[in-house]
Amino acid sequence: MAEQQELIPDDVKQTIKQTFFEQLKADVAIEVYTLAGINDKFNDFAVDLVRSLATLSDKIKASFHTVGDAQSQKRAVTRSPSVLIAPDKYRMRYTGAPMGEEGRSLLVAIMMASSGATILSEPSLKKLAELREKRDIQVFVSPTCPYCPQQVLAAFASVIARPDLISAEVIEIYENHDLAENLGSLTVPQTFVNAIFTGAGLQPEPAFVETLLTLKEPQMASTQISGEPQDKDLVIIGGGPAGLTAAIYAARAGLNCVVIEKSNLGGQVAITPVVENYPGYMRIGGKSLVDLIAQQASQYAEVHVGEYVTEVSKERDDGRFHLKTNHAIYNTRALLLATGVGNRALDAPGAQKFYGRGVSYCATCDGYFFKDGKKVVVVGGGNTAVTDALYLHNLGSKVTLVHWRDSLRAEARLQESLKQTGIPVLWNSEVREIHGDKVVRSVKIVDKGSGTALGMAVDGVFIAIGYIPNNEVAKQLGLEVDDLGYIKTDLATMRTSIPNVYAAGDITGAPKQIVVAVAQGSTAAMTAFEELQAEGVKKRSPEKMA
Repeated sequence: MAEQQELIPDDVKQTIKQTFFEQLKADVAIEVYTLAGINDKFNDFAVDLVRSLATLSDKIKASFHTVGDAQSQKRAVTRSPSVLIAPDKYRMRYTGAPMGEEGRSLLVAIMMASSGATILSEPSLKKLAELREKRDIQVFVSPTCPYCPQQVLAAFASVIARPDLISAEVIEIYENHDLAENLGSLTVPQTFVNAIFTGAGLQPEPAFVETLLTLKEPQMASTQISGEPQDKDLVIIGGGPAGLTAAIYAARAGLNCVVIEKSNLGGQVAITPVVENYPGYMRIGGKSLVDLIAQQASQYAEVHVGEYVTEVSKERDDGRFHLKTNHAIYNTRALLLATGVGNRALDAPGAQKFYGRGVSYCATCDGYFFKDGKKVVVVGGGNTAVTDALYLHNLGSKVTLVHWRDSLRAEARLQESLKQTGIPVLWNSEVREIHGDKVVRSVKIVDKGSGTALGMAVDGVFIAIGYIPNNEVAKQLGLEVDDLGYIKTDLATMRTSIPNVYAAGDITGAPKQIVVAVAQGSTAAMTAFEELQAEGVKKRSPEKMA
């Protein structure tokens, strides 16, 4: 019992009970399967976790079995540990212990199994109703991946919606190396349907549902315009810290605004392992910080995930901008671009070929697979690269940093931490080639000064060599950008070259810091409020004079 108390502290148990389990309706059977000698510490965790959860509600019916016994054969369970949820009603299982981030998905999955309700939207449920063939979903995850739980819940929700045709298996990559390497799945979340690859990363709900129907990786979520054009005071494009903060300030000032985000909320912050320089928090996970900001923003404004701009007008014949997205048409008095940046790709043979199969741009998501002695290289010399190197080192990876210059650009404190760990650095060097079979096996590193080539056996390559601005919408509008493609702004007001169009966050080329993004977001929102209010007064003034 003492171990169970340590696994889930009493205050957390109380929160789980009040937030989740007091709402349970029908009984939920949870079956745990283990086999001694295979993944023993993960077996113990799975057993202790389910036992602890079962003490919080009499509606959770836990049972424990051995892989190879009659019950495991009935359920076709062959791996240890495995956790099945309501197996007589649904085909949902964790292959591997639901540790870390996946603890969240487990709690919501139990709630969905108890109620028979899902987290899917009505349009998604209607699409799933069209399904006529069986779909077996596999989602590869790790305990440290902040995006994995949402992908898992989309899979489980699909099972709840169509238990006749859909099954879902959540596979923890570290505990199931052979499955991951056989499919070349070394990045998470990575999804396969009927053993066909359908997407890497967290997919917006419409895109995920589309993959279930088509068995293809969609380039974008399908376009489906619904309803009449919507009038807004401000449309904010981008759901990172800048855009979300702008929504808080704009809505509190009385503007009718909406945030549209093409991919996932949080931008680069969501995949930052630890944030140590945000005021008010000595240390907080990037995804946790983003979640707090997003929750606050959603209290004030609409936040649409999976929505992206397809057309935007340059002319304002009626005094408004006209935006067409994959889901709606907006007529808005002002625009705020907070579209952020994307990772700069490594231009080397093999970098694209082995993406998701040992090449990664997210140490937080994918690093867990490489713990306990696997050899990795981190490419880059800025804050992100050094942070990734330290994070992987702390997981137990054997890390080498490869930097094309003779000095790092990272903050002094990060550089000092790097020295203290003893992580080797290859200076003035570049990764020129990446080799492998199903997964990465080696890299070719060239010393720029001598031209000497070094072949190094590695299991993974983590790339952090800078960013490129997401400026597609800016280009459509014809905004002025600098030589690197960042939007030019007046830093005092965040105005751009076009009236009533503002920009904030990384897309402006400002220092890529969260505090800078939120400051710019709030500044842009307040400038928009003041200028729109002034326009309104100007339009009304002739009437008052009359």
